[in-house]
Parts: sequence; structure tokens; C-alpha cells
Amino acid sequence: MSQSVDLARAQQRFARRQRLVRWRSWLPWAIGGGLVVVAGLIVWLFYFSSVLAVSGVRISGADTVPLATIEQTAAAPIGTPLAKVDLRSIADRVRTIPAVADAQVTRAWPNKIVIVVTERVAVVVVTDGSRYELVDATGASYRTVPDRPAGLPDAKVTGVRRDVTIHSVVTVSAALPDTLRAQVSSISAASPDSITLNLSSGVKVVWGSSDDSERKAGVLSVLMKRQAKVYDVSAPDLPVTKGEKR
Repeated sequence: MSQSVDLARAQQRFARRQRLVRWRSWLPWAIGGGLVVVAGLIVWLFYFSSVLAVSGVRISGADTVPLATIEQTAAAPIGTPLAKVDLRSIADRVRTIPAVADAQVTRAWPNKIVIVVTERVAVVVVTDGSRYELVDATGASYRTVPDRPAGLPDAKVTGVRRDVTIHSVVTVSAALPDTLRAQVSSISAASPDSITLNLSSGVKVVWGSSDDSERKAGVLSVLMKRQAKVYDVSAPDLPVTKGEKR
């Protein structure tokens, strides 16, 4: 009787070991299959389902450009899975807005697109007597306004090489110390090589071209310690004053 019990127990132990061996042999396949299923669900969730689809846009950094203009130009694909959105194309479209200097676009999970705008900042106002163009530090004219903004040099640009002349005027304005720039009421330029600063005091500064503008600004700062009606720094090695007061 005891031998029969021992035999039955041995058979049970052998059967358990066999099941364990079979289970261990199938375990990697089960894990692999599970991972494939999970990966498939993740791909479906991010790239094909509407759960993580674009539902709207968040915009920051815009002060003068209307948010509606940015949103319309961005043309974010509402309803498209967020992971599939071409962020670079959106940024490129926003950068076509004249008043926008740069745009960065990112994803905000689960369903938003974030657009951070850097607007152009005017450094001079170019006028032909009937309109005022805002020009930034790159020389780009990006907006026309009906009235002359306060606190910016008024550039009167004439001649055929207008874009080049405007860029030269911007270079000169950027080289001026803040204290001197505040005294400039207007900048006259018939060409890139004939730039003149007109100060609010009635004093004129013959600048010439935009070459060596930082050096010319340094020479002018020393030269203006003498009171004169005209300062000529077009040749910074040989500066000239006219109408000097004794």
C-alpha cells in the first residue's frame, strides 16, 4: 500500500516538474507577445487614435501681433494625432508674418501645440513724409504706422539703393551710445555712404558710410566735448568740426 502511495506522489511531482518546464519554455514567448501587444497599443494611441489628437493652440510672446493672426497663419491641424504634427512647418508659417522675428513650436501633451513668438523690435522709423515704416535691427521693414512713434530716430531715406541705405542707417543707429541716440531727432541718408545725424539741438553729425560705426561713435563722443554746429566723423582718423564756439 505504501509503495502505491509513494509511486503516486512521485508521478505527481514529475507531472508538476513537466508543467513547470513547459511553462518556462513558453514564458519568453508570452512576454514577447505581450510586449508586441503593448507596443501596438502605444503606436495606435499616439499615431492613430483621437485620444491624443490636437485640440488647440497656446500662443505666448505676442504683444502687437494679434493672436488670431498667428493662429490662422500657423494652421495647426486640429484633430490630427499630436505625435504626427510637423512642428517645423508650423514654425515656418508663423515666421512669414512680417512682425515676427522668430517662432518656436513644441508639443504640450496630451493635446496642445505651443507657439512661442519673438516679435521684431523697431530701432528706427523710416519715413518718406507720408508714412512711417518700423524697421528692426536686421534692417527689415515690418510694419507701417500712421503716426511717428516717440523715442525712435526718424530716418529720411532717399535714393535708388533704399534697402541697402536702410540697413546702413540701422547699423549706425545700433552703434550709437544710448545717451547720443536719445539726442537724434532724425537721420538723413541719400545713399549708404551719405548718412547724417540731425540732433534735436540743431547740431548735425556727418557720418558718411556705416563702416567703422563703433569707432566713429567713440571719436564723436570725444569730439562733442567741443561745442560746434557740425561734427564730421566720416573719416574717423581726421574728424572735423564746423561752427565751433569759442
